[in-house]
Amino acid sequence: MGATKPYKLSVSQELLDWIDNRVKTARIIPDVAHEPGQEWADGTPSSVMTELVDYWKEKFDWRAVEKKINENFKMFTMDIKEGEEVITLHFVHHRSEREGALPLLVSHGWPGNFLEVENLLKLTDPEDPQAQAYHIVAPSIPGFTLSSSPSKPDFSIAKIAATYHKLMQGLGYTHYVAQGGDWGSFISRSIALQFPDACIGVHLNFMIGLPPSAIRYPFKIFSLLVRWFTAEEKKKLARMQWWMKSESGYSRIQGTKPQTISYGLLDSPIGMLAWIREKLESLAEPDYVWDPEVVITWTILYLLSGSAWHARIYKVGINNLGKEVLSKTIATQVPLGYSSFPLDVGYIPQWWAVASVAENIVFWKEHAKGGHFASVECPEALIEDIQEFVRILREKGGSAKWEAALKAGANGNY
Repeated sequence: MGATKPYKLSVSQELLDWIDNRVKTARIIPDVAHEPGQEWADGTPSSVMTELVDYWKEKFDWRAVEKKINENFKMFTMDIKEGEEVITLHFVHHRSEREGALPLLVSHGWPGNFLEVENLLKLTDPEDPQAQAYHIVAPSIPGFTLSSSPSKPDFSIAKIAATYHKLMQGLGYTHYVAQGGDWGSFISRSIALQFPDACIGVHLNFMIGLPPSAIRYPFKIFSLLVRWFTAEEKKKLARMQWWMKSESGYSRIQGTKPQTISYGLLDSPIGMLAWIREKLESLAEPDYVWDPEVVITWTILYLLSGSAWHARIYKVGINNLGKEVLSKTIATQVPLGYSSFPLDVGYIPQWWAVASVAENIVFWKEHAKGGHFASVECPEALIEDIQEFVRILREKGGSAKWEAALKAGANGNY
């Protein structure tokens, strides 16, 4: 395992000029006329793309954004060997100055990135002096944005989880809490499954699971077969089914021919912009307004990777997800907490989750508002849930693991 190296984002002028030239010469193809309310039915509307591209041409300043990222995020890299691969893992690492701070590993997904952790960084120094403080570590998935890419097509979720665990060990955080949504939820679950002695708890804001075992849980499988759900559960499950039927085409393409689709996306800033912007629209609350600077910044970060791994994870990840994560239940020794936001697209009821996700669910909260990008859309709600989950860990969890995590936080290498 390599040493921790400070990282500053600095895009070459040559690459920036190439991106700017592609944007300046972009052609926005016309859309067809849609009925009111159906403007997004066929993808990102040309009217939305025109506004974004005009903003990119006339107002967006990458160097100013780059400077802000470098000022707001303490970033590092570490070379980590996992199997035959050596990954130069990019990560955000903010240490708390508070005594008794707890290591917290935050994992993102697609089309998100490490910038999603920004609102959670206040957890290093909460306003309430009695509140739990955290040392926050937020890696970039290998092959995504600023982390290097695996060279072979078998770098599954379990390997990503193992890489993250080695990062935490390399930082001196022998015990820690894991948190994640989207792909980050599966990475966090895999960490809990592979390293239950080190992971003192896992908090998720996205959850799916296989049906309960008919032998172990006959009443639960009966409830599932007859659709014995509450009205709210039916509503959330219907949204997930709608997503899989009407909005998951991107995952089918990325999950079958990731290299082919990536030629187009990585060679066309406007193509990547439209690809990402579409998912942001359907995954968030209708009244949430996406700042064009944020959308363009996320787009450029994916262009910087020069890699098909943003798509390839849907092939290697999904193909191995059943045997690595979904078919296994997190043991009692790793407590689990879950925050459900109504417009997310991964959901199962608590009674189902107990049978197929984790034996020891100690926190479960269903919110009235919020979507897939909780740390961006409704960060205060997510922060409150993380704090409540950790309070329960402190009160009900094993004292030995809790003390080990606090000791790791105090003695971490940084």
